[in-house]
Amino acid sequence: MAGAQPGVHALQLQPVRVSDGLKKGTKFVKWDDDSTVVTPIILKTDPQGFFFYWTDQNKETELLDTSLVKDARCGKHARAPKC
Repeated sequence: MAGAQPGVHALQLQPVRVSDGLKKGTKFVKWDDDSTVVTPIILKTDPQGFFFYWTDQNKETELLDTSLVKDARCGKHARAPKC
C-alpha cells in the first residue's frame, strides 16, 4: 500500500481466559473414535489453558496438550459432523 508505515498495524493478542468451571473441573463424556464406549469424566485445565487433564471413574488421570484436540462438540446429543 502506498503510504503504509511498517509496524503501525501490529496485532495485540489478549491472554487466554479460562473459565472457572474448567479450572475447578466440569463433568464431560469422553469417547474415542476407535471404540463405541463412552466414559464419564471430570475435565480440568491449567490456569493458562495449555493442558487438559481428566479423571475417570477409576480415579485414573490422563493429560492432553490443548493443541492436539481435533474435535469438540457441545449440546445434549452431540452428533458427528457431515463430511
